[in-house]
Amino acid sequence: MISRLNLRNFDDDGSSTAGDPDAATNEEIEARIAKAHKQGHIEGYLTGADAGRAEMAKTMEKAQTEMVEMLAQELARLAIAAEQRHEALVAQVVGFTLQTCEIIFPEIIERMSAERVRKTAMRSLKMAIGSSRIRVRLSPDTLAEIGPELRMQAAQHQCDHALELQADPELHAGDARMEWDHGGLDYGFQKICDRLLAELRDTHQRAINAQKDKDGHGQA
Repeated sequence: MISRLNLRNFDDDGSSTAGDPDAATNEEIEARIAKAHKQGHIEGYLTGADAGRAEMAKTMEKAQTEMVEMLAQELARLAIAAEQRHEALVAQVVGFTLQTCEIIFPEIIERMSAERVRKTAMRSLKMAIGSSRIRVRLSPDTLAEIGPELRMQAAQHQCDHALELQADPELHAGDARMEWDHGGLDYGFQKICDRLLAELRDTHQRAINAQKDKDGHGQA
């Protein structure tokens, strides 16, 4: 039987890798080092990029929150300003309407009183048909103007026998007082205009007061 013979070089200090097929060369070692360095660089870059994106997301979220808050404050300010402008506009419109009515109402009363009373008295006369007594009181000037037409209208409705026309010096032009069996009328064109003016004055004053209160709170 022949045994295997191993030969050894006793002059070799063991540093040489010649003959070891698995040993890496210097070029391979340097390539591995470069690859590891590059891999570490890439991982570090990716880690830094993730951290940067997270920080950027936080910054953008904070900026968006601040923008929303600023927008809400601006909208609230605009709403208050719009309300103040609206109240000021209402006061101006009502004031202008009041001034206009104060100028034209006297002329309207003078020109339209008799016509308004005539139409109102004619409608009321139709409602009073069949009454045993229809009493109509007008101012002297209004009676002289529309009295004949009222009598003609009563005759057409066959109630002229019940019609009583009276001149009342205490009534103004445009006033009418009527009484019949189941109803009555107390009409005053001037009173209607005066009531409208009073409502306008009251509305105008309330608008002014509301605007003053807003301005006072705004300055406080």
